[in-house]
Amino acid sequence: MTASNDPELYFAEDGAPRSGRFGDIYYSLQDGLSESRAVFLAGCHMPDVWAGRSDFTLLELGFGTGLNIAAVMALWAETRPTGSHLHIFSIEGFLVSATNAGKALAAWPELTPFADALLAQWPQKSEKRARRGFHYMDFPEWGVSLTLGLMDVRAALTAWEGRADAVFLDGFSPALNPDMWADDVFALVADRTKGGARLATFTVAGLVRRGLQAAGFTVEKRPGFGRKRERLEVVRAGKTSPAASRPKKLAVVGAGIAGCALVHEARHLGLEVDLFEVESVGAGASGNAAALVTPRLDAGDNDISALFADAFAYATALYRQLCPQAILGEGVWQCEATPKDVSRFERIVRQSGFAEGDLSLFAAGEVADIPQASGIGLNTALWVRPVDILSVLRGSKNSIQACITGHKLTEAGWQVETSSGSVHAGYDAIIFACGDGIFDLADYRARYDLRPVRGQVEIVSDTVPLQSATSWGGYAIPLADGFLFGATHEREDRGVDVREADRARNLDSLARAMPERAARVAAGPFHSRASIRVMTRDYLPVVGAVDEGVYLLTGLGARGFCLAPLLARALLNQIIGVPSALPRAVKNLLDPRRLLPRGDV
Repeated sequence: MTASNDPELYFAEDGAPRSGRFGDIYYSLQDGLSESRAVFLAGCHMPDVWAGRSDFTLLELGFGTGLNIAAVMALWAETRPTGSHLHIFSIEGFLVSATNAGKALAAWPELTPFADALLAQWPQKSEKRARRGFHYMDFPEWGVSLTLGLMDVRAALTAWEGRADAVFLDGFSPALNPDMWADDVFALVADRTKGGARLATFTVAGLVRRGLQAAGFTVEKRPGFGRKRERLEVVRAGKTSPAASRPKKLAVVGAGIAGCALVHEARHLGLEVDLFEVESVGAGASGNAAALVTPRLDAGDNDISALFADAFAYATALYRQLCPQAILGEGVWQCEATPKDVSRFERIVRQSGFAEGDLSLFAAGEVADIPQASGIGLNTALWVRPVDILSVLRGSKNSIQACITGHKLTEAGWQVETSSGSVHAGYDAIIFACGDGIFDLADYRARYDLRPVRGQVEIVSDTVPLQSATSWGGYAIPLADGFLFGATHEREDRGVDVREADRARNLDSLARAMPERAARVAAGPFHSRASIRVMTRDYLPVVGAVDEGVYLLTGLGARGFCLAPLLARALLNQIIGVPSALPRAVKNLLDPRRLLPRGDV
């Protein structure tokens, strides 16, 4: 977020937060919380509107200080149907800092638990900028998920694929912020709203009433709050469609980072999961002694770079919150591999998907471990202990040790069959979230052109500690008594045997980056490990339905610990029929159908 996206928040003498940019207040001077409850919550007939609903979707234009969201979370926590979930998409183009939001929300002690929870997951914002894109917050204790669209209102509504059950229109005054109250915005809101859904706003300005009516809403003036004589209650034309039956039980095949992330996200949504794994949790590519949590760096500043930036922000925040004990260190040096990387990295550090300070350039001589190199510092990237992350994500869910050989749909739902002849049944959906095992299932390899890639890594002791994780084409990650390094990249090879030739190649790669260190450890001894990752021809993951009730989450390549949490969230959203966590264009990029031969789509 550049300086032009700063709301210039300040607190006036009366203590109320105001925007210097827009010359407007954030909420009523009488009582912002009472205004929120009267105008927005009551205006949308909450809590009656969500009675009997297993999932409810709220769209808000104007996140501001987070007051409306804290208020609706408090009401939801008190009145929600048992086992239900609130999905919120809120849009904010001019983010305030967590410090200022906290100061504003402190006026209402009754909201303290909800305000504190929001502030704990508030997007990072420096004096210069916050990251742009989708930012994710989870509040499992109350059954709430919040996606914050940090972008222009049109871009956010275009990117969001959801349809709301209720809408809050809470931007600054139409006279001071006309861009948010334009006819094309109302048309987008209508397109993202279900028939019969309710919309509420504080303003009765003629251009707002006419714009909403033209977009297909029925508009009614109601008594206002405080000094405002009137407000609007609005209903979207059309009938409210009955909610589809919500899936309850899933089979997840594969207990690596993708499978364990699915278990974690399913727990938040109240879904039951059976987790299947041929060997043990993390037996495949997720089982190395250390892993990097880094985004793919794409100079295009496009949908692909947005995917990795959003996933990176979500994964690193999740690991810091849930399993800080799994974090071995922070900050990864990404060295230039070709002369073209100089200009490429210069473009990447300016990308809006990363927060100020996430990325920075470094010059030769600045990194002790690799003094000859220059490149880009991934300052908030993590190096982690995978076994700890898998354990925390999986929670108390034990995996079922079985080799899945088939699946079919019966009157009682989906069932999976194992190599031992046993059958597990009664599933509403099956998710194949495996790595190497995907090549033994049905015809998915041929159908979606999935490709195995073998990688071998080495662990060795060293008398001189490695200061930080470093990547140069190969990579090295510090461990307590040495470091892990590698990895080879052998396409169309499913062998997991340890190979001396691959160790030699890993040592050659290390020698090119860190010659003194390579010479010092060349004699070993080494602990080596090989595993198989899944790649696609376009190097993007596969996320979505492949048959009715059957889904894939695979093809994460070497970015599993970066991508899996967000992609698991998005896939489960798809399965239960609520708005995707992914922007519309990104979801389409990952759809398995893109990989089918043209005649099969």
